Amino acid sequence: MRQVLDGLVENALRAVPAGGEVVVVAAADPAGVRFEVSDTGPGLDAGDLDVAFDRGVLRSRYRDTRAVGTGLGLSIAARLVTRLGGTVSARARDGGGAVFTVLLPRG
Repeated sequence: MRQVLDGLVENALRAVPAGGEVVVVAAADPAGVRFEVSDTGPGLDAGDLDVAFDRGVLRSRYRDTRAVGTGLGLSIAARLVTRLGGTVSARARDGGGAVFTVLLPRG
């Protein structure tokens, strides 16, 4: 789980401009435990949400317009979370930015 959170936070820090914000929240959830990493960066559009965890897609889309990593982090995070029996999702943040949510089952 540390590798997953490290990757999500690293992505958020890369995307957020100076003076922006990255917030990490862990909370109990009826299904288990929920982790959220949200940021005030440029965010994701509706088309990004469908492919956010596909290897290299967002990197290819944005490499000429914003700071990007290798394009592997989100796909690795998704695979690790799935192996733990959980789910990971992405959504646009109200007011701009992105939110990545990991839900792990009780167990």
